[in-house]
Amino acid sequence: MNTALKTRKPTGLPSWPILLLAGREKAGKSWAAVSASASPLVGRTLYIGIGEDDPDEYSIIPGADFEIVVHDGTYPGILAAVQAAVAEPAGEKPTLIIVDSMTRLWNLIGDNMQAIANRRAKGRKNAAGDFTISMDLWNVAADQWSTVMDALRAHQGPAILTARLDPVAVMEGGQPTTQKEWKIQGHKSLPFDATAIIEMRERGQFLITGVKSARVQLDKPKLFPEFTVDRLWTDLGVADGTADRTHATVQTDRSGAEPGAPREEAPTPAPVASIDWAKEIMPVRDLDDLKAIHQRATQEKELGLTVGADHKQSTLDLIAAWKLPTPQGALTIAALIQAVKAKIAAGELPADAQPVQTDAWPVADIPKDGES
Repeated sequence: MNTALKTRKPTGLPSWPILLLAGREKAGKSWAAVSASASPLVGRTLYIGIGEDDPDEYSIIPGADFEIVVHDGTYPGILAAVQAAVAEPAGEKPTLIIVDSMTRLWNLIGDNMQAIANRRAKGRKNAAGDFTISMDLWNVAADQWSTVMDALRAHQGPAILTARLDPVAVMEGGQPTTQKEWKIQGHKSLPFDATAIIEMRERGQFLITGVKSARVQLDKPKLFPEFTVDRLWTDLGVADGTADRTHATVQTDRSGAEPGAPREEAPTPAPVASIDWAKEIMPVRDLDDLKAIHQRATQEKELGLTVGADHKQSTLDLIAAWKLPTPQGALTIAALIQAVKAKIAAGELPADAQPVQTDAWPVADIPKDGES
């Protein structure tokens, strides 16, 4: 293991922030976000709506100049839209990315996990008539959320996220009390991932409740009179120059020793077959990405289909041979298998090909596009 120390000097410059606008219904979150496109600090603005009406009418906001990103509303489609927006080359000024809303994204991910739990049909139904979502599915959901956030953190420009803000009962001893507190609706990590949080508990009222900045010091939530995103950006110092956004990433170590086990100088990687293919998520944009997935899989055992009497052919080969459309976005290995199974079910395959018995595949079902 290489233990050589690597360091760098801090730049002293702020990076473009990820702002979270959290508000009640009709509080003006989308209006405030789109209004930022008029700032002289940014160039192009890309608006990604999730479960919200497209803000076509907001183009009449003085100075507003934005483009609405079109996607199919599925999780892979939304992820692909975010990744494509981040990948767009910037001009002389940075590109602003707006995602409206992150609450809807988390609800979509949760609904997809609920659909899987209901199909598994194990355990006891909850009060809503659904089956309990197991911890492995919640882990998948958290991974899908993190994949979107990681894409946004890779953006070297400003990002504005919106979320719903609701008053909820304060819990004591597992029981609700008469006291209320304001809660941002979304994955629990959302407030931590944002550079600054603006709460809009009433329309026209802006409360800054959190900020990571050496220039803006906040000892408690404070009202922000005449708030605009452009004014906050200026207060954060981005008009005087910015540095690239960097963060210390963490990677799950699949090959590390169990706690308490003897330390090994060079741990032996776990076999590929130990990966849970129902959870393994990888980006899929083109055939090169499919090849990368292919390298992560046991070709015959995990992705194979029986062709003819005893010949095995990989999913990647079938995608090329049967002209399957290349998936866009991030997929689990199981979802990729589902695409091949759908092709088989439609009868669009060579006459001598027979699929492996699907009940022998150790993967969880993944909702197809359009299912909830």
